[in-house]
Amino acid sequence: MIRFAVNIPARVREWWFMGAVAGIIYGVLLLQAAMVLPPGAPLTGQVSYQPLWKCAMALLLARAAWFHRPLGERRWLVVALVFSAIGDLLLAMPGLRISFIGGLSAFLLAHLAYLRLFVPLGADLRAHRLIGCGLIIGAAGTLLSRFWPNLGELTLPVVVYIGVLAAMACAALLARLPTPLTALGAICFLISDALIGTARFLSAFDTYQLGIWWFYAAAQVLIVAGIVGHRHTDAAPAATDGA
Repeated sequence: MIRFAVNIPARVREWWFMGAVAGIIYGVLLLQAAMVLPPGAPLTGQVSYQPLWKCAMALLLARAAWFHRPLGERRWLVVALVFSAIGDLLLAMPGLRISFIGGLSAFLLAHLAYLRLFVPLGADLRAHRLIGCGLIIGAAGTLLSRFWPNLGELTLPVVVYIGVLAAMACAALLARLPTPLTALGAICFLISDALIGTARFLSAFDTYQLGIWWFYAAAQVLIVAGIVGHRHTDAAPAATDGA
């Protein structure tokens, strides 16, 4: 990760590094809580100022993205991270009636912003990328079929969310970028959300709490690193600058 960080412009790298550290610290706090609690005990409410700790990573990464160029990419990257922070905040407060659906809505908007960011970056249509997209679509369909009997009134929101999530991950996989970091980050996002869905609709949430956070933190840090890193050319696609 240090080698990849060198490719990030200095002003961006400072905030990106702080965001990565915030994500690690929160993950360690969760791990410490899990070690002293009975197996499977909920970790929500076990960390002081937990909602603030949970959204700190995304907010710091958004600050890093604020210094990114070109402007079109910066706008959508910041929007995606701010909505992610809102989703983190809501999901960290399960006592709110809108906690889950509000968090789902915030992350849906975050995925739409990421999708808007990735699409103008072009299409890498090499075979392994296309195969990866096929696997993502297949995994999304499989998850939806498993969740379906238990969705109830959340059927439409979950179907829309999974569709947008798969589209975002495929767009990241096909984006023309000098490193695979953003594609790897999108896959980590897919895994994290799959664990959330599994926990919400198939089994006890507490089983996956640590895995959900670590995959999510890796997703955001890797996506941002792949976007803000130095590229072979500073010229961005015309459609991106005009966004």
